[in-house]
Amino acid sequence: MCTRVVNRIIPKSKYNYKRYSNKDSKCTTAGILVIGDEILKGQVMDTNSKFLAQELHKLGVKLKKISVVPDDIEDISAEVRLVSNKFDYILTTGGIGPTHDDLTYEAVAHAFGESLYLNSDLKEICMRFYKSIKSLNAGMKLAYIPKSSRLHYATVDGGRLLYPNVSVHNVYMFPGIPELLRKSFLSVGPVLFNSTRRFFSKVVYCTMEECEIVKELEILVQEFPEVEFGCYPKLYDSVYKVKVTIESCNEEATLKAYEKLLDLIPKNCIVNFDDL
Repeated sequence: MCTRVVNRIIPKSKYNYKRYSNKDSKCTTAGILVIGDEILKGQVMDTNSKFLAQELHKLGVKLKKISVVPDDIEDISAEVRLVSNKFDYILTTGGIGPTHDDLTYEAVAHAFGESLYLNSDLKEICMRFYKSIKSLNAGMKLAYIPKSSRLHYATVDGGRLLYPNVSVHNVYMFPGIPELLRKSFLSVGPVLFNSTRRFFSKVVYCTMEECEIVKELEILVQEFPEVEFGCYPKLYDSVYKVKVTIESCNEEATLKAYEKLLDLIPKNCIVNFDDL
């Protein structure tokens, strides 16, 4: 049967025949910190980390970790200190707003031994948005940011955000409301998060069981150490049983690994399928 090549963002799972250690040092890396009691209680579904993972992948940034922490200054600051030392970029989502449990700015300041201060630009923005000149207005909390903060207004299309993304060192703080997060990241993400690399991906769907292609995958892992292979079983599906993904920052290596896989798997076990 014929094959179909699908280039797209590939999610990772526990079924991962991975040999990526010699590549990670060359990749731009990132961690995501999801902040909110509502996530940990199961009251709200976290869609932000999935969105950010997909968008970072498009930009050639390798996501290495997703953490979820409660609305607690010590917990947030401890995780910020931990992950900011490991990856090129840290993206936080949640905890930015006027209420008592919006603690991201304070926690990030605490993580780096800084204090909060009233930023004059943000003060003007908050006064206009909340239609108040009172310094004690709850909305003015959004104007108090860590001392070394940088404000990012510039958008990918040459425009300007009404309320900027705020960053401290390599920590970039985004809102938790999914609609606001998406709008903010799509506007400034391509400007802020740079990588000289891109990921090249191929996909093969086959009717073999996962245990039946272990040997073939091991051959590929040994022959192509710069390529990442993923094996994803599909239960109770009438079309295919396993999806195999092939990905690296080297287009030629990805293609060669893909062609090798096609040689190793019986032709009658490969199916034409697109699950987009």
